[in-house]
Amino acid sequence: MKQKKKSLRRRKKEEQLLRIEKLEKELEDNGGEADPDAVVSMYIPRRRGRLLGAALLRMDKLRLLLLTLLAVVAILFIIAFTQEKMGNFTINLNRLELYRKGVAIADEGYFERPTARLMAATVADATNISIEDIPSDVDEIDGGHNGENYMAYTFYVRNAGKEDLTYKFSITLDSCSKGAEEATRVALWRNGERTVYAVPSASGEPEDGCVNFESSKTVCSFIEEDFLVGNVNKYTVVIWLEGDDPECVDRIVGGSVEFSVHIDADDHNQDSLLVKFINDIKDTLKRDKPISAAGNDAPSYYHSGEVTWYNRRNQDTETTPETEGSAP
Repeated sequence: MKQKKKSLRRRKKEEQLLRIEKLEKELEDNGGEADPDAVVSMYIPRRRGRLLGAALLRMDKLRLLLLTLLAVVAILFIIAFTQEKMGNFTINLNRLELYRKGVAIADEGYFERPTARLMAATVADATNISIEDIPSDVDEIDGGHNGENYMAYTFYVRNAGKEDLTYKFSITLDSCSKGAEEATRVALWRNGERTVYAVPSASGEPEDGCVNFESSKTVCSFIEEDFLVGNVNKYTVVIWLEGDDPECVDRIVGGSVEFSVHIDADDHNQDSLLVKFINDIKDTLKRDKPISAAGNDAPSYYHSGEVTWYNRRNQDTETTPETEGSAP
């Protein structure tokens, strides 16, 4: 038994001497410096193997993280590229100030699907055309009705709400590339009356038959006053690249533009959200023009039946085309 213990002590001593020799050799090879992990591993059996495994594991996690980040970047790039090439044309109604009061938009005159947001796909890879190529009945077709080289969308704004009001209408240029906006035309029909907008010519003067964009980011904006309960307004927006524009040159090939319509309250209610919420609760409890609890249904408070484009209160109202930045 004693002999076995002596033999075990002798082997451990030999192992320690061997480790010291390795340490001395490493110090000699590294100019008197040694890796602390390497030193520790000489005195803790199998530590070097565990450290190596942990390093490999960490490397795998790092690679996995890098691959994940690369995949996310690739997906974001694809989304951005798709939006740049195809884009979307959107119509946005202020939900808090208008929609909750009974103002809604729809892509058809009967308002079977009143909403606060509409979206239309734009035309991909469109080439230039002339305004004469736009069909004469383009204002008479509801919803999205794109042609081969132009985008067209017709929609309606209805006041079936609690009160007469005023709203601000604007069309904005949200993104563009390769100077395509310089040859773009935006035609707007307001209750049947058309105005065509374009980026100013090189001299700063309006293009032939057009009104200048209001600014580099705004096509046009105007105030719709006296939008009475029971009124409905109709709009058609048509967008195309004008082939007769001097800026319609080869350098814009592959370019894109993206526009959107905004319908906002002209005079925002300055009450806090809490006050508005309390007032809505009071109206609901008193059954006095209650607001939908979900907030997703377009409320209708009009007491003379459903308000549509065909029975609207303002059927005899004529709209005159406006000039840049002016109010009706």
